[in-house]
Amino acid sequence: MKESISAVSIFQIVILFILLFTAIMCLTINNANAFGVKDEITNIIELNDGKFLTSDGNLSEDIVASIDSTAYRTIGKCSEGYTGFQRDGSKVNDGDRASICIKCMPVTANADKYLSSILGNKVAKGDSVNSYYYQVEVFYQLDLPVIREAYDFKTKGETKLLFAGAANLCEEA
Repeated sequence: MKESISAVSIFQIVILFILLFTAIMCLTINNANAFGVKDEITNIIELNDGKFLTSDGNLSEDIVASIDSTAYRTIGKCSEGYTGFQRDGSKVNDGDRASICIKCMPVTANADKYLSSILGNKVAKGDSVNSYYYQVEVFYQLDLPVIREAYDFKTKGETKLLFAGAANLCEEA
């Protein structure tokens, strides 16, 4: 009897380790997929000098085609200040779950405010070229029912610095 109990206990421990290993592998694969999608989107934004929205405010065809060519299907809630988009490129309402979240970060405007707060009227405002960069946020998940609903695992990336007139998402805000 003693041996049968220990064999069952060892079997349970082995099963537990197999489940943990499988969960870690699933999370790693989903993270790699999300990382690739994020990199592709930031590259497209950089190549188009920040012009990635259509006239009606949806994502450009390049980004939509890039998303369609991958197995990326995860959605999540965007962080504060981000604009969310679905896989088909349409913009989501605030509070809805999105596939991709993009935020414009104006660099020059914040630098002028910061320098003015320190140096006062001694700063020559408006002499610098308007510059922006974009932060892209995508999601990945651990495909377990409770964990998938409770947590939004995110990966974020940034574009290089873009100059004058490139930030059509900043102009909307």
